[in-house]
Amino acid sequence: MVKRPSAKEYFDTAEKAYQDEDYNIATENFRDLLDQYPLNPYAEESQLKIAYAYYLDEEYSDGIAAFSDFERAYPTSPHLPFVEYYRGMSYLEQMRSPDRDQAVTQNAYEHFQIVLERYPDSSFGVLAEEKSRECRESLAASILGISAQYRKIGHLFAARVRLRSLVEQYPETEASTDALAELEEVLTREGEAELAALAGEAHAFRANTPPSAEQIRQLEHIGSVAEEVALPEDGQEAVPPGAANGSLAGLPEPSLDPLLLLVTELRKDEAKIRAEALEDRRKELQLIEEAREKYVKEAEERRLAGLEEEKPARGIRRFLPWASGPTDPQEEEEDYEEEMDPMLRIREWMPEWIPL
Repeated sequence: MVKRPSAKEYFDTAEKAYQDEDYNIATENFRDLLDQYPLNPYAEESQLKIAYAYYLDEEYSDGIAAFSDFERAYPTSPHLPFVEYYRGMSYLEQMRSPDRDQAVTQNAYEHFQIVLERYPDSSFGVLAEEKSRECRESLAASILGISAQYRKIGHLFAARVRLRSLVEQYPETEASTDALAELEEVLTREGEAELAALAGEAHAFRANTPPSAEQIRQLEHIGSVAEEVALPEDGQEAVPPGAANGSLAGLPEPSLDPLLLLVTELRKDEAKIRAEALEDRRKELQLIEEAREKYVKEAEERRLAGLEEEKPARGIRRFLPWASGPTDPQEEEEDYEEEMDPMLRIREWMPEWIPL
């Protein structure tokens, strides 16, 4: 019989491998320690070092899972700031270029924000704030790239919505300065001379002066109170809820700040454009419905007058009640099986050994 190592021996072996940067051996021994002695005094440290060893070994997916396991096992541990920060770092190390998917960047940013909100006085607060800025720069650059693609294919409205959201959500980033310059170009191409001039003023202001904390707070307020455009009822004019004369209810009054004024006016203009598009769509659907009703009525009149012999439905028209008259369900099914099902004809000449 082989004597099982003690908890101290397991931990010493794992710790030596950990210090020698042999992380595979270290994690194996830490896990053996937890399996053999789940309530040993080294359990919390062992589980934490398993997660950190995965991070150091660049096994980021395993590290994220291990940090989550530690948080569930020790929800009151004093090491939680460390856990949240390095869980965010595990996502950040997988961050891709701004022209690729930014899901991991968003996840990293959320975990850094948890550190700032829950543990602002911890030693990881300053580090989390620095990494948050890095995440925001990447997210803003991604939106800037998306708007460039929209401008390239000629979707100017979609481009300016992205640029406005960038300026509104990430005003302190370097990308926001470029976004204001591109907003001026897009608005000029759309013929919005006043908004283009306002974007030029905001760009000149932003290029020389970083946004203040009060500006950022007000921009966040604008985004939180802006309401979506509601689909109008029949016979009603398509306007945003609470809107009056094309202005969204709840948005702040125009101020002398060109940046805040620009975002506010763009929000109002976008609401008006969406409302007009919804109204055009409603009218288009109404015309289609009127044409359908007219076609059905004329077809029924011709059938009753004996001018047109009723034909059984074919294909998808079988499922459109307004496109075909009443038929015998049995005859319709037989007719469909004989004339519409190609597999019935294939079976007539296909050898039996070929699987269908």
